Amino acid sequence: MGVEFNLKDFTDFKDGLIKLSQSGNIRAFNKEVVENMASVYVREAKLNTPVGKRSVKFMQHGKIQTKYFDSEHTRQSWSVGKYQLNNTSGKVEVFNTSSYASFLNDGHRQEVGRFLPWIGQSKGGVMQGGRLKKSWVDGAYMHEKAEKVVNKNAKRIMEITLKKWIEDHGGY
Repeated sequence: MGVEFNLKDFTDFKDGLIKLSQSGNIRAFNKEVVENMASVYVREAKLNTPVGKRSVKFMQHGKIQTKYFDSEHTRQSWSVGKYQLNNTSGKVEVFNTSSYASFLNDGHRQEVGRFLPWIGQSKGGVMQGGRLKKSWVDGAYMHEKAEKVVNKNAKRIMEITLKKWIEDHGGY
């Protein structure tokens, strides 16, 4: 009993790689790979950026009230910088333009008992708000989670991009 292999696909793949390297388009391919990785990074970072309804409880007229608010500012603030090519590598910067994104990502200290007034008008001459309860707020680690996903899938992203690139440029 014998085993037979058809190596034509491997030969076609090798020929496609040779064609890519000789075409002078390796820089454009590098740019496409880096941009695809940046897209995956931004998608993961947005998925891990906390949003949605938040609430703060406060006392008003002897009753505990709850104030709800919704925030998507940080999620909408993810951006990808301009592609930069060096002699040996390409890079693109992914960042969040929200002024408090680093605090949300890494966590932050806060002063227990500090009063946070609501933005707006006071009710009945009394400023509405709430007091801070915890001294430390844990971070959401959006950057680290996104970086982990990109590193885990980098090889697959490159393979998919390479296959698409070869097909688009007359390869196998």
